[in-house]
Amino acid sequence: MDRMWWHEYGSAVRGDMELWTGNREAARIYSLNFVDSEPGAGLSTHPNRIRQGGNSGYQAVGLARLFGAARVILLGYDMQMTGQRTHWHGDHRNLGNPTQDRLKVWRKRFAEMAEQADIEILNATRVSALNCFRKVDLIESLAEPAPLGA
Repeated sequence: MDRMWWHEYGSAVRGDMELWTGNREAARIYSLNFVDSEPGAGLSTHPNRIRQGGNSGYQAVGLARLFGAARVILLGYDMQMTGQRTHWHGDHRNLGNPTQDRLKVWRKRFAEMAEQADIEILNATRVSALNCFRKVDLIESLAEPAPLGA
């Protein structure tokens, strides 16, 4: 899936930033950094691997943790269909889009992550069906002191 996303949307990614993928072929073709990943929910116990969790947002949390983040603030994690829309930007053209059942699975996987979390994960998404992390206001959460060990 990740290789197909980079084929479809990669040219629209702009800016001076690190770009990562969990797909070796996509890393090779599009000159991306590669992170090893494994299927499933929760957090990987392997020191150089993330769990896939079924969506890129899940993997982004794992990558932030792998890089040593003490706090992750979620933004745009609605995890629900709003007005029959699967994404704020509309459906993906040539890629799969989540169904209600798939969103339910993703919420369950995030709940498993929350149970294992050894970092602080906050949800600043205004309207979200993801209820396993403390809901916060984005501006206020950015002003909070970082957790110990950060």
